Amino acid sequence: MAELNVDETITKYESFINDVLKEDLRQLHQRLQGVNAEISDLIQQKHTLKVITDKQTHPHGFKTQVNIGCNFFMEAEVPDTSTLLMNIGLNHYLELSIEEANKYLDVRIKAYEKKAEELQQKAAETKAHIKMMLFGIGELQNSASGKKS
Repeated sequence: MAELNVDETITKYESFINDVLKEDLRQLHQRLQGVNAEISDLIQQKHTLKVITDKQTHPHGFKTQVNIGCNFFMEAEVPDTSTLLMNIGLNHYLELSIEEANKYLDVRIKAYEKKAEELQQKAAETKAHIKMMLFGIGELQNSASGKKS
C-alpha cells in the first residue's frame, strides 16, 4: 500500500513538473524573447537616429524614400534633422529634439533591460523548482526501494 502511494506521489510530481513548471518556463522564455526583440529594435532605432543626424555624413539633410501606402514609395528630402516625430506608443507621435529622442530611447532600453532581468530571474527560479522537484522524486524512489529490501 505504501509503495502504491509513493508511485502515485511520484506520478503526481512528474505531471506537475511537465504540465505546470515546464510550461511556465516555456512561457517565460517566450516573453523574454519578445523583450529582447524589443530591446534590439530600440537599439536599432538609436543607431538609425545617430546615422540620420550625423552632420558630417549629411551636412544638408538627406534624401530618402517614404512608403505612402500599398508599397508605393515617394522620394522625400529632409533638410533639417534637428527635430523628429517619434511614436511613443499607441500610435501617438511626439515631436522631439535629437537629445530628447536619445534620452527617450535610453529610458525605454533601460526599462526593457530591467524587465528582461526580472524574466531571467523568474526563469532561474522555475528551473530551481524543477530541480528540487526532481531531487524530491529521486529521494522518494530511493526511500521506496530501501523499504523493499
